[in-house]
Amino acid sequence: MMNTIHSLSPTGSNTRFILAASIACALTFTACERKSAAEEPTAPANPVTQNAEPVAKTTTFETARLGGAIDKFEKAPTAENQSLVKLAFAELDSEIAELEVRVVKTTGSASLEAAAKSNNLQKYRDAETIRFTKAQAAATSDVNSPVDSRSGAQKMKDNAAQVGGKIEDGAEKVGKTVEKAAKDTGEAIKEATH
Repeated sequence: MMNTIHSLSPTGSNTRFILAASIACALTFTACERKSAAEEPTAPANPVTQNAEPVAKTTTFETARLGGAIDKFEKAPTAENQSLVKLAFAELDSEIAELEVRVVKTTGSASLEAAAKSNNLQKYRDAETIRFTKAQAAATSDVNSPVDSRSGAQKMKDNAAQVGGKIEDGAEKVGKTVEKAAKDTGEAIKEATH
């Protein structure tokens, strides 16, 4: 199926949905986050910005590896690079899980600091999930395919719907993880304050 890069632009409603989800994510975690004593690099309030890569508030080996793997996949969308991205996601998920265990096992400021780091890493993961989904959609549209007899407008409409669906799926995953992170953070704060 041959589609052009120009037809990958999300529709207005998809763009608004992504923007609304990003703002909700930023507002949810900004209000609950306790600043730790350790200095963390500053990042924009919204980790998902147009024409820019997501920036991790908490920089770790895992975040650097994931960002690099997606960069490499965007430049060369091979099966090997896709596997490296999936591996980097798994390693970041492992780090997030370790922090969630630390939230449950510790109390006070140590628990709150682990919860904040976990939330930062989860927000970064969500932003990178969206970026990787877009890169995968772009990679599949670049593959040569037989001649398509549909009109240019119909091809653009169909491709926009396909990409919009993938972005919507990614945003839905983000929403679910934001909801889970907010619930976990609330529970951790309850436990730490009682």
